[in-house]
Amino acid sequence: MNVTSNHRVRFGDCDPAGIAYFPRLLALVDNAVEDWLVATIDLDRAAMHLDQHLGLPTVELTTHFVQPCRLGETLGITIAATHVGATSITLAADANVDGQQRFSVRLVQVLIELETGKPCTWPAAWRNVLAPIPALQQEASNVV
Repeated sequence: MNVTSNHRVRFGDCDPAGIAYFPRLLALVDNAVEDWLVATIDLDRAAMHLDQHLGLPTVELTTHFVQPCRLGETLGITIAATHVGATSITLAADANVDGQQRFSVRLVQVLIELETGKPCTWPAAWRNVLAPIPALQQEASNVV
């Protein structure tokens, strides 16, 4: 499932030239990932952390910038899952302004138990939702 959320580039996101500073853009991608989680598995990070005691930290990140993002623009950031493993998920984020690509991000996140910091397998309810994503069916048979 692809989920697009809109994020306005604000003054605090920019350098003095009005160009968005890249760490702030990555924070906007993280916000879009939160929106994707809610739309996909119906769970926000507060519930994931506080109720489920699970986390989904990023362990790998690749970014490709195409054009600068500028003060006042609204970025449409689309998140799509491209691969689901036994404990991980690969997400693609594409950021556009009025149909023009500004940057893309590929990130790998691993589901962990917050108390131990160790990877854990996807809960059954989440696996059912994520099942149509490539590789989950193949790896599901390998999970005990």
